[in-house]
Amino acid sequence: MIIIPGMIKKVKVSPFGNNKGILWFSGFVTTISILAIFYAFTAISLTDATTIRNLSPFFTFFLAGIFLKEKLSLRQLPFFIFAFLGGILVIKPGFRIEIFPAMITLLSAIFSAFSHATLRHLRLTDHYLVIINYRVYINSLVNLIILILLKSFKMPSPSDLLILTLLGAVTLVGQITNTKAYQLAPASLVSLYTYSQIIFVSVFALLFFKEIPDIFSIIGASFIIISGYLNYRYKSNN
Repeated sequence: MIIIPGMIKKVKVSPFGNNKGILWFSGFVTTISILAIFYAFTAISLTDATTIRNLSPFFTFFLAGIFLKEKLSLRQLPFFIFAFLGGILVIKPGFRIEIFPAMITLLSAIFSAFSHATLRHLRLTDHYLVIINYRVYINSLVNLIILILLKSFKMPSPSDLLILTLLGAVTLVGQITNTKAYQLAPASLVSLYTYSQIIFVSVFALLFFKEIPDIFSIIGASFIIISGYLNYRYKSNN
């Protein structure tokens, strides 16, 4: 909330943007996606939550075709079916009691897809820093209202404050690079690179939290990564 306005002032663009309706919509769907995934991280394993959320590129694919008029091909349909089966293996409906947080994570993936589609649409009208600024302020204000209504705010300890500050810093870098990427390339292509998150998160979860994914999660994640790679190769060759 402090850094981005300064960057906007430096590039000399209006912080209010041009396509205000889509900017507001983009901010709200991003906020819902973040709230959902943060909840998921507290309820199910880090690897499972990240894997389910990485179904978002497949939702992005259809949204890009419907709203952004990006070319769709029925030849890509098997890739999406393969990914869907992978998601089912990770969610494991009926296999465990954590089905509710798994579905919340899936909701995060859907809203994340809307977020990615709006990024691609806004490339025609607004500077990427303006898009991030809307998201930052809407997300912050919504969370502040929730904290006030639930009366759940607690002053963080010095160590927690350091972690929160680092979280804010790395998230800011992620927002900037992600937003810029969606302005430079088609949404259906850029979103495929998010599959690398599954690999990174699996390693971090094992190193820092000793989380070992079960065989269903490993197979499901493999399905999603393979389908994403095949879809990427198809897009690159066509």
